[in-house]
Amino acid sequence: MAERLSPEDSRILALESRSIVGHTCKVVIAERTGDGVTYLRDRIARRIALAPSCRRRIVMTPHSLDAPVWADDPNFDVRRHVRKVPVASPVGDAELREIVAGLMAERLPRDRPLWAIDVVEPLEDGTRAVIWRIHHAMADGQAAMAIGSALLWSESTDPEPDPPQLPRAKPLPSSNRLIAAALSDRARAVGHTAHGIGRRVASRRRLRESLEELRGAPGTIRRELVPERRTSPLNAPVGRRRQVAFVDHPLDAVHRASHALGEGVTINDLLLGVIAGGLRHWLEARHGSIGRLRVQVPVSMHREGEAPGAVPNRDSFVNIDLPVQEADAARRVLAVNEQMRARKRDHDAEQLYTVFADVGHVSKHMFDLAHRIASNPHIFALSVSNVRGPAGTQYLAGGRIREVYSLAEIAPHHALRVSAISFAGRIAIGLCADGDAIPELPDLAKSVERSLVELTEGTPTL
Repeated sequence: MAERLSPEDSRILALESRSIVGHTCKVVIAERTGDGVTYLRDRIARRIALAPSCRRRIVMTPHSLDAPVWADDPNFDVRRHVRKVPVASPVGDAELREIVAGLMAERLPRDRPLWAIDVVEPLEDGTRAVIWRIHHAMADGQAAMAIGSALLWSESTDPEPDPPQLPRAKPLPSSNRLIAAALSDRARAVGHTAHGIGRRVASRRRLRESLEELRGAPGTIRRELVPERRTSPLNAPVGRRRQVAFVDHPLDAVHRASHALGEGVTINDLLLGVIAGGLRHWLEARHGSIGRLRVQVPVSMHREGEAPGAVPNRDSFVNIDLPVQEADAARRVLAVNEQMRARKRDHDAEQLYTVFADVGHVSKHMFDLAHRIASNPHIFALSVSNVRGPAGTQYLAGGRIREVYSLAEIAPHHALRVSAISFAGRIAIGLCADGDAIPELPDLAKSVERSLVELTEGTPTL
């Protein structure tokens, strides 16, 4: 059964260009037991019904009459998605980063579901790396975690009951069928819009709610979408070459540090303070001066109980000033906390989500325009995301998972992207950058690591 992409998923898919690929990436380091490729192929094939979106591929609507559709892939074969990376000898950290960077720049083929797993083994310490790429149009960070828990990792090495198998996929929809569906969906959308306008006018309660939303929106727009005059040092042309780096730390140390800084200080506040500190030292060394830097913080809007991958993208964002000019580590975190508290108090993320969703239902052109404005490098310099994974010990292909790193693709004139993930007692920070715009990424990663250690091993209290 074909399902049309939402305005948000369609927009994300359309972001692909000659220099931008649209996937995110999870790098899982796990102990080795047996043949990882064979194990993963078998497990995913048996459990694909728990995440049926992983069997669906993109089908374009003829003449661009409407957004593309998701349709079951009749040629789905897990062997096309899980492969082994040939290596001549055990792989060290630097070589693994090169492999991951190369895969981050490699486009996922459109003739199959938009995900791939590359297994690298052995690493120098005897472990294996499982590099999982999944297109952002198919899953945001929270949705990817749900899919991973359904298909890849588990809480135990004990056998798990297999779910009922999916019915055999039907042939892809024909061009005539896609055209007819597009015309029908357009007519239905016009009817829904007219009906929605009538309901809003008829409903006094909804009218009051809409007026309240409009009253609050100007303040939200001023805070979140007012452009900066100054050009960010991260605003640079983006090519195809990628560079990646990783930082890893025990999660309980981060917990203790955030609690020591005061009531209401969150792990995400501390993470943003860490990134501010790392960028501060790096910018001083690179530019000799530090200017104002705005950061976009994605906010998940997913609801409890969603099936894995059922809603590919449901998130919003807030933009705050990253306190890179503050010399004191603790004050950087508190400056972040103050801004994030205000955003939560005023429900900025929820208001932006509502505004963009409403625009998307009325006009695709206006929806795309609104997102282009919101993505302008003068609105924010970089995005820093943070996704929560499973808290307890997890196993992949029979081996205990030691580390998990997350990476997200950069964007035009946003040459750096930072992604954090907490997983099985550790928090990891992944940095992805254009290899030419930011060749000193290893130095930036070391600076971020020093900033993290500074806050977790001797946190000053105020």
